[in-house]
Amino acid sequence: MPEPRRDQLRVGVVGAGWIGQVHGRAWRANSSRARIVAVADTSPERAEGLSREIAGGTARLYTDLQGILADPEVEAIDLCLPHNLHRDAVVAALGAGRHVLAEKPLCLSLEEARSIGEAVASSRAHFMSAHNQLFSPPLAEARRLIREGTLGPVYVVRSTEAGRNSSFRELRPIEHLPSGESSWDWRLDPARAGGGELLDTGWHAAYRLLSLADSRPVEVTAMLANLYIPQLGEREDTGAVLVRFESGALGCLVSSWAFSEAPVGWSFHVSGALGSLAGSATRLVHGTNGFPTAAERVFDRVDTFALEIAHFLDVVLEGAECLASFEHAARALQLILGAYRSAAERRTVALPEDPTEL
Repeated sequence: MPEPRRDQLRVGVVGAGWIGQVHGRAWRANSSRARIVAVADTSPERAEGLSREIAGGTARLYTDLQGILADPEVEAIDLCLPHNLHRDAVVAALGAGRHVLAEKPLCLSLEEARSIGEAVASSRAHFMSAHNQLFSPPLAEARRLIREGTLGPVYVVRSTEAGRNSSFRELRPIEHLPSGESSWDWRLDPARAGGGELLDTGWHAAYRLLSLADSRPVEVTAMLANLYIPQLGEREDTGAVLVRFESGALGCLVSSWAFSEAPVGWSFHVSGALGSLAGSATRLVHGTNGFPTAAERVFDRVDTFALEIAHFLDVVLEGAECLASFEHAARALQLILGAYRSAAERRTVALPEDPTEL
């Protein structure tokens, strides 16, 4: 495995579509500690465009993962691929000794998760799942307050990820690129997407819920619906999920492409014995039980992807503890797949202690 330089990590980005562009800008924001030296995409024009925009045209270009893994200068791989490609790409990159940052979801099945877990355990390289919203300042502050006991024992955690996805409904392009497949194209294929909204955007709501509860989920009950996007067929664009945690706390996850949470836009609520918290991308409100008013803190809007990259660099270069570890991602996958089983079988589903079992 290449030993990372302590001044600048050399990175290869695999997938130059919309999320690859988002990651590329986040890497550029961390240019003092990282440099994109290679880009791979099935569309040479798209790879060249990302190299030109993010690396001044200096990144070497490849058409597949194998090409970029053969590049001896690449120390870390940023995987920005359709869902069905995640498992094989993560396993191959770790097997080649490269540090890996992989877009969500972790993969499509618990069998795939087990193979990723084996690759993580047998590699000296670092793995991190791209859970960018963990680095939202209101969420980070809420987690600090909960850990310090500000709310007392946590009773209920709610996590919401909702936005009216008219672009998907109308199949409008979201990528201003010279060529290549649209993000909607592969999401229309159930085999490539692996599920509906819950496994996609709902992934953010799941890992946010887990991070705030800070306890193992032990039961899940779910109901799914398609309310707005007929192109999904029988797959859901909206999910409502109830969770029981080992601590005794209850969780509620609501995620949708059918509606928006405007105008308030709270993405999480946490209620405990001593009070409650609610947060959005820029606000955090804390109220104490029995008091009529709440304290509010307003945060500047930040690029959570840039903060995610900064944390990955801390993990690889400084040995920091990874907040979006394989275990955290596997637990999110177990929760979502358990919710799918619950909805299909119309019953509560138990979640085993091993996050790769169901």
